[in-house]
Amino acid sequence: MTLKCIATGSTGNCYILTSDRGKHLILDAGIPIGEIKKGLDFDIGNVCACIITHVHKDHSLSANKLKTMGIPVWQPYLSDKVRMRTQLGEFEIECFDVYHNGTPCRAFIITVGEETILYCTDFEYVAYDLSKKNLTVMLVELNYLSDLVSDDNDHLQHLVRGHAEAKTTLELIKHNSKKLHTVLFCHMSKSGSLDRDKVAEMVLDYIPAWCRWDWCKNGETYNIDSIPF
Repeated sequence: MTLKCIATGSTGNCYILTSDRGKHLILDAGIPIGEIKKGLDFDIGNVCACIITHVHKDHSLSANKLKTMGIPVWQPYLSDKVRMRTQLGEFEIECFDVYHNGTPCRAFIITVGEETILYCTDFEYVAYDLSKKNLTVMLVELNYLSDLVSDDNDHLQHLVRGHAEAKTTLELIKHNSKKLHTVLFCHMSKSGSLDRDKVAEMVLDYIPAWCRWDWCKNGETYNIDSIPF
């Protein structure tokens, strides 16, 4: 099973989860449709669906274009229900609400084969206990370090109420690491409020030694099987 990062960050977010059977699930569509098609290597026929976390354009830009192509697009943030389930192809998906500075936003738990994958981005905190979900993979936002955020930041409110501080993310990982084998950090700040070397030091206290981790990079594909070969 693989996870491809087509784009991550405030300018656009889109990831492709591909099962061992070659079926694709698009996670957010916050980039032009042409870039999504290219990221899929134009394998449109094997796309089961797309799931969208929230309405902001860096996550939802091409949602309607995907619909016109006949691809199911699940947008649970449009419902008043905060916890929902659905089956999209071979992907079993449940969602729950996360706080994103007042904008309705959902995180997803995706089960396919033997893997249970958390996709969680654009959140201040997670209010639910996920310990019984036996997560094996996390694609999770780690946006900024509080020590590096200036009080006169023009976007301070949106940053601290709508995005994940490093310790928030690392605590989430620590409390759900029993079955975890892969962590990918996404939606990292590019405004100078994130020191990746500092985070790499912090990781040692939060992520188990057996768990591999990395920063999402545009265009990179990651093997997320429990045995990566």
